[in-house]
Amino acid sequence: MLRLKGIDLGRILLGIRICSYCFAALISLSAHATWLQQWQLELDSGYAQASTSPVFASQDQWFADAALRWYPQYHNLQGQLVALSQSKQKQDNQHDLILAELFWKTELAERDLLVGKQRIDLGVSYGFRPLDMFLPYRRNPVAIQVEEGVGVLSLSQFSGNGEYALFYTDSYLATGSEGLQQRGAGLRWYQLSNNSEWQTLAYYDNQRALNLGGSWVSTFGDAWEVHAESRYQQHYRRMVSHLTQNNIGQVAPISEQEFDDGIQALLGMTWANLAGDNLIVEYWFDNRALSQQQWQQVADVSHYLAQQDGGLNQLRYSQGAVFNGQNIMQHNVMLHWHRDIEDWQPAFDVMLAPEDGGVIATARLDYEFIQGWTLGARLRYLGGADNAVYQLLPESRVGLIKLEGRF
Repeated sequence: MLRLKGIDLGRILLGIRICSYCFAALISLSAHATWLQQWQLELDSGYAQASTSPVFASQDQWFADAALRWYPQYHNLQGQLVALSQSKQKQDNQHDLILAELFWKTELAERDLLVGKQRIDLGVSYGFRPLDMFLPYRRNPVAIQVEEGVGVLSLSQFSGNGEYALFYTDSYLATGSEGLQQRGAGLRWYQLSNNSEWQTLAYYDNQRALNLGGSWVSTFGDAWEVHAESRYQQHYRRMVSHLTQNNIGQVAPISEQEFDDGIQALLGMTWANLAGDNLIVEYWFDNRALSQQQWQQVADVSHYLAQQDGGLNQLRYSQGAVFNGQNIMQHNVMLHWHRDIEDWQPAFDVMLAPEDGGVIATARLDYEFIQGWTLGARLRYLGGADNAVYQLLPESRVGLIKLEGRF
C-alpha cells in the first residue's frame, strides 16, 4: 500500500484516471481487443462515540472515507485498483493507492491456470470464516474496507461435479497484511452432490506450518440451509499480557508468543421465505482467542492502572494490543436478518458473547434510488453486560451514512 500522506486525494484520482487511459490506449493497439471496465465510488461520513474503556485513549470523533475503485478487464487479465482517502478528527488524513487485485487466467493442458494477485474467499459462513486462511478479512464492517488479494499461482482440474486444485500463495504481496504474512502451498478438493457441497483443504506455510480445513453446505427444501466450516492450524501467534497488580515495573507488559494447535469451528443455518426475509444463526469457537480468565486479568490490571498516577498511562494503553486477534472471544453467537424489498434493503446483526454477556449489534438500511446507486445508513452498538470484554473496546457507538454507485 502506498502511504501518500500530505498528497491531495484529487491527485490520486487523477493518477488512477491516467492509469486507466494508458491501459486502454495500450489495449486499443490490438484490433481484436476485448476491453471492459467498471468504476465504483464509495463515500461515507460518520461519528464514533468513545467508550469509557481504561485500555484505550479514545475520544469522540467525526470521520469520513472515500474510495474510488477501478475494475479493468482485458480478455483473461483482470484487476482492481483502489484510491482510498480516510479522514479522522484530530488526526492526519491518509491517502492510499492500492493495487488490490491483478491476475491472469488461461487454460493449460485442459486445466485452468491462474497467476497474479487475487482475493481468495473459500469460506461459506456469514459472521466468521475459518477458511479465510490466506489473508483474513474483517467481517461486516460498517465503514469502507479494501479487501486486498494475495499472490497466487494455481492449477485447477474440473470434473462433472467437482474440482481439484494445486496452489501456491504469498500474502507478502498484500501490503496491508502486516503481522499476517506467510507463503505456502496446498491442495483443495471440492465436490457438489445433489443438495450438498463439500470442500477440504490442506495447506503448509512458513509461519503456521500445517493447516487443515473443510466445509459443508446442504439445503433442505426451499427454505432451509445448514452450513459448517472448520480449520486446524499447527502453530499460531498471539499477543499475551503479563501484567498483574503485583508485578508492575518488573516484567514486560506484553509480548507475542507462539502456541500450538489452533482450532476454529462454526455451525450455522439459514432460513428464507418468499416474502424476502432471510435469517442466519451461527455459533463458532476459536481457541486462539483469550480465555475468560485471561480477559479478566487484562480488565483488572487496566482498571487498577487507570486509578494510579498518570505516568502509568503508557503501560495501561499497552494492553490494547491483545485485542488484535481475529476473534476477541472464544465462544460467539451471531444472529442476522435481512429482507429484500425491491429498492429497500434493511438488515440487522447481533453478535453475542455467551461467556460474559457481551453484545455487538448493527443495523443497516440501504435504498437504491437510481439503478446502480445506493444511499445507506449504519448504526453499531458495542457493549453488553457491565463486565463484558466488549465494554473494553475503544468505541461504544458508531453511526454513519454512505453513498455507493457503479458506473
